[in-house]
Amino acid sequence: MNKFYGNFFKYVGTAIDYVLEFFIGLFSLLTELTRSFRSLLLSVLFFGGCLFFFIFLIPMSFSSRGGMPWGSIVLLILIFPVIGSFAVSRLKYLQYMATEYFYERADYYLLGKDVTYETMGDYGRRYERKIEAERRRQQEERARMEEEMFRRQFEAFFNQGNFGGYQGSYGDFGGGYNQESYGAYDGGFKEKYEAAVHRLGVDVNADKYEIRLAYKKLAKKYHPDLNPEEDTTKIFQEINAANDFLNDENIARYKSMYGKKQ
Repeated sequence: MNKFYGNFFKYVGTAIDYVLEFFIGLFSLLTELTRSFRSLLLSVLFFGGCLFFFIFLIPMSFSSRGGMPWGSIVLLILIFPVIGSFAVSRLKYLQYMATEYFYERADYYLLGKDVTYETMGDYGRRYERKIEAERRRQQEERARMEEEMFRRQFEAFFNQGNFGGYQGSYGDFGGGYNQESYGAYDGGFKEKYEAAVHRLGVDVNADKYEIRLAYKKLAKKYHPDLNPEEDTTKIFQEINAANDFLNDENIARYKSMYGKKQ
């Protein structure tokens, strides 16, 4: 009976994952298309088309019944990028919340693992915490990069000025994680783990389901067979290397040593 329930939750979770992934892709595509049209439209308006827009285009949309509603189409193009972005964010929220709920219950019945939360809403709140943590991490990363750029410019200024043979003492400012050199990174376990999760774009406290979802999306995005127009082989290899390192054993080891309680 446990196997039946486990497979039921597994297949339902997988179905929800693929359905929401389809709608996320659809809304993302429509958002990018309307954003491009909006940029073109705004360019036309700013370069002398504003008068034409108000005198001819808007009245034309109301001039005849059954005609093409140009005014409504233009309005939709202008506002859809905002609506689409909001829809994508909510769909991703639902995708995480639902798949986590069903996948954990599948593991409970099939593998005997504990369930983290009782309700689907609890997974949603964890997702919001993860998003906020990732936002802070990106802000800190941007601040670090700006500081690094300033220090490089400062060192270059004094080196070029040749102030009494001054030698910079800051060392290599390329420190920290370099996404393009993950495979050659030779630090300790903690550094390798954090480099791997950052390569997949997730927080260091991400669980295996978040890591699995992130890897699946990146692998689909950068797979050489799916991107014949771009050379994504190196990126795809880095993603696979990071995913191989982030196995269940290493995830459990990191969480036991450095993980934070939810």
